[in-house]
Amino acid sequence: MKEKLISSGGEELDSRQNSSNDDSEDTTNVSGDEDTCSLQEVNDLFQIKCKIADEAAVSLRNDYVLSLAADSGFTRVAAGLSSATVHIFDINAQRTLSTLSDIPAPVTNERTTTCGVRFLDETPNCLLVGSSHGLVRLFDLRTQSEQARFEEDIEFTQSISNFRAAKGMHMQKTINCFDTNSNGRILSTGTNQSQGNVFLFFYDIRERKPLGAYFDSHEDDITALCFHATNPDLMCSGSTDGLINVYNLKEATEDDALLTTINTESSVQMLNWHKNVYEHDLISCITHCHDFHVYLADEADVVAKFEREKIAEAAKGINETKCNVIGAHSLENGDLFLLVGTNRGNGEVLRSLRLGKDLLPRADFIANKQLVRASIFDQKSGTVVTGGESGFVTLWTTENTTYDEPVLTSSSSGLKHKSKKLKKKAPY
Repeated sequence: MKEKLISSGGEELDSRQNSSNDDSEDTTNVSGDEDTCSLQEVNDLFQIKCKIADEAAVSLRNDYVLSLAADSGFTRVAAGLSSATVHIFDINAQRTLSTLSDIPAPVTNERTTTCGVRFLDETPNCLLVGSSHGLVRLFDLRTQSEQARFEEDIEFTQSISNFRAAKGMHMQKTINCFDTNSNGRILSTGTNQSQGNVFLFFYDIRERKPLGAYFDSHEDDITALCFHATNPDLMCSGSTDGLINVYNLKEATEDDALLTTINTESSVQMLNWHKNVYEHDLISCITHCHDFHVYLADEADVVAKFEREKIAEAAKGINETKCNVIGAHSLENGDLFLLVGTNRGNGEVLRSLRLGKDLLPRADFIANKQLVRASIFDQKSGTVVTGGESGFVTLWTTENTTYDEPVLTSSSSGLKHKSKKLKKKAPY
């Protein structure tokens, strides 16, 4: 089916590590890909130059950086690793990284990786760490102590599930993703499909207790969860079943909570919220096929849709089959940009594209040295932090920000398509 960049399964992770090592010897040119234009043309097209302000290695072992998070002031960064450990870095005023502490992997007999990290509330002191074997832990970084843990309520799950395991034989659900709402009160986790069941679990963070679950809106692994940045009751989820669901958590039942269902006709890897120039909510989607979609959240209309081939062409110097779509971020003025790299060699090519009526060159990241798997962006300073397969956390700053970028409008791609609310329709 669709290839997955990030998976909670250890075996899949190992196979990707091996394939990356096989490709690493092929670096016959600057990009490790078939250049579509000269270096001078790249320099002219990508007018913003991003340079490495600082870089830190997270491990002497062959650990990937799978997830990144920053506090609201962008003064502290957490990096979740494939070994299930987490490294914490402080960012000082000179935009350099200093190691603060490490959070060890949870004690478990199962093979596990991190499935996300999130800072809680407005302070840099409380951190949530997700582990793929089904556990989210809350840490106080001031004392380096675990404050709470959130995991499946097995009795509740069995009471609503078609699956009735023998006593003592219940398998805890594997989780792929989690997120918290804007007021720091609710935690939600998304599980893999098991025995025909897939769950969105909800927890009250302050009361340290489960709140319930949704279990009818997806039919396959839930791979992405994202709460709205300001509305604490608005959340979207994405799955390998190809669907993006938007929920209003104020409603009492799952059926009533489900506001919109969007059929991407692909497999969802990553979701994010944005706003257009009219202050309408947008949802961006990166698929496991490395395509990029943008939808109006309320109406489910397509705002933009770009296949991997088109993205590689816009990024220049990237072969279509090696194009790695990393993340979508919003600038302070509301414009949207897409971070794109290559899966070949050491990932030397790393660039951003801005979304107008098409994907257009924006910034070139100079001297990147790894296949990037995660990125975060600070709107105020323009700082980008990336992490990837060589185990580096890299802090990027811009040399030139005097660049006139068009804003994103709801008709920027000229595409309009009304998705029907058919949550059981198979996308492929």
